[in-house]
Amino acid sequence: MLRGFKLDHSGTDINQVENLEQILSSLRHEIGNSVNSLKITLDVLRENYDRFDDEKRRDYLKRGSDIIAKQIRLVDAMKSYSSFDVTEQGKIPFQGLWEQFLTTWSDKMEDSHIRFIHHLEIGPCLVMGNSEAVQQALSNILENAVESVEEGEDPLIELTATEDNGFVMLVVKDNGSGIETKNINKVFLPLFGTKPGKMGMGLPIARKLLSKMDGRIEISSPADGGTEAGIWLRIA
Repeated sequence: MLRGFKLDHSGTDINQVENLEQILSSLRHEIGNSVNSLKITLDVLRENYDRFDDEKRRDYLKRGSDIIAKQIRLVDAMKSYSSFDVTEQGKIPFQGLWEQFLTTWSDKMEDSHIRFIHHLEIGPCLVMGNSEAVQQALSNILENAVESVEEGEDPLIELTATEDNGFVMLVVKDNGSGIETKNINKVFLPLFGTKPGKMGMGLPIARKLLSKMDGRIEISSPADGGTEAGIWLRIA
């Protein structure tokens, strides 16, 4: 389990520049590939328009339309990243937050036939932040865990809350396939994803929301398998 984390804002500017460069690189890759595919499709259609029959023309038009639909999904994903924000913050009773979260997710886990084990190992306290933003960040993390285990045998997700150096630390652990070592440093990049049809925005949005509440998230893939997410919320 993740332990002993301390927030350290030294080198923040450098980290922000590195993160921005990674995000721009990801955008260049996704948009560049899409634009290049669209150009090739339209060039082939233009150069062969008179030779193609109606069915072939429709096929190439559909290819172009599908590529544009993907570009629209990319734009929508970037809009969603910008739309999630933390406005008002205050002191939140953690126990109430915990119970509300469990009420929502226990039913979802049962519907998905996933074993959901939870441990509250901290007494009554207040955490700083915005209740809706915390719920959104945690939900994004749980959704990732569900996707990781839903096709496995005996799927299990475990949620634990403890105290750690002035923070409430929540650990989400699943028994899914885990994350490849080469991808650990990419999971917080917008648009990075390993599953078809997924835009990869859940973890970047969770990280954005938590950082604005003086919190933090870390992802690891333990040696015994699965994925582990550590989330820290500052105690008021």
